Amino acid sequence: MTTQSETIEPARILLVDDEPALLELVEDMAHRSFHCIVLRAANVGEARHILETQTIELMIADVHLPDGDGTSLLETLHLHQPSASAVIMTGSPSIDGAIDAMRHGAVDFLPKPFNYEQITERLRRALDRQAKDARREKRLDRLKVAVRRLGEARRVISKKVDLLCNDLVTAYGELSKQLDGVRNQEGFRKYMDGAHDLEQLLCHAMDWLMRQVGYSNVAIWLAAENGDFQLGAYMKYTVAGERTLTDALKRVILPMTFRDGLLHTRLQNLASRFTPQELKLLAGHDLLAVNCTYLGESLAAIIFFRDARTPFTSEDQTLLRSISPIFAISLASMVRGQSLDQDPDDERPFLPGDTLDEDPNKPRRDSADWWKKGEPPPF
Repeated sequence: MTTQSETIEPARILLVDDEPALLELVEDMAHRSFHCIVLRAANVGEARHILETQTIELMIADVHLPDGDGTSLLETLHLHQPSASAVIMTGSPSIDGAIDAMRHGAVDFLPKPFNYEQITERLRRALDRQAKDARREKRLDRLKVAVRRLGEARRVISKKVDLLCNDLVTAYGELSKQLDGVRNQEGFRKYMDGAHDLEQLLCHAMDWLMRQVGYSNVAIWLAAENGDFQLGAYMKYTVAGERTLTDALKRVILPMTFRDGLLHTRLQNLASRFTPQELKLLAGHDLLAVNCTYLGESLAAIIFFRDARTPFTSEDQTLLRSISPIFAISLASMVRGQSLDQDPDDERPFLPGDTLDEDPNKPRRDSADWWKKGEPPPF
């Protein structure tokens, strides 16, 4: 275990009290026993300024301060210093006061008056707890970084699974979910490989996703050359893709999807952002959307929505998040291949903004476009 003397940086303690004698006592004890850096604040305002601008490991605050309740500083502490500990002290101790302080995140409640030995012991316990919490947070951060790297290395995960299991599965328990994601990604990738043009690519994507997620209304938005996004495909399950609906999705849902990466919400929660006419179409629906990026650039967004009585699950979120980069790569490869390799005499590629309506006299080229023919689903 790391001891106080082995710590590279001395702990920083914030003392919040308006009694100079008490401040002198605690500061002297902290310097002698723990070699800490002590910061002083005489009121709530001074303490909040320090918490917002400087790093501390421990706050010791009195309940009764000239400009407010010292317990109110706990919220500011945990907002700006989430790994710090807190000790609340008061000259009017009560069980209710102690419970309230603990409920708001204090690790100890110290009644006044107290002697040198009492404050030393309480301070020692608080610093020890903060050091353990800090070490635990650092370990968790390292594990989170390792998991992210695992996602980036999914193409070689099968060759290194034993090594990665030793590093991650025992410690973090998330590798099984990653493996499920890889299987889904490979299944989706193979299905995308069967598409020969952009229209087939969109058909394959919707067909595969519908088999996994279930019946839904689906809209796929594609990036246009002017930086805007245009509707590439829409599949009706219960709501027709009329202009009012698609304009609402583009105006409200697309920006939120690009900002968050993955969006899952009841559309009723966004009622204030829609017009009454739009809300009439969208109210009562559950929505799941994902941003599909390639080399940091948004190339497409896939939006699902259906009756909120059949909501999307966390597994659906995980699935959509895992296949979104593959869809973006397939889309980038398809558009690049068409723009460079297409024969000028061939039919022009399917571009964003085109519809997926097909000549009924033309033979169907792909089984994944069953929904365009009004046929029953093959699954």
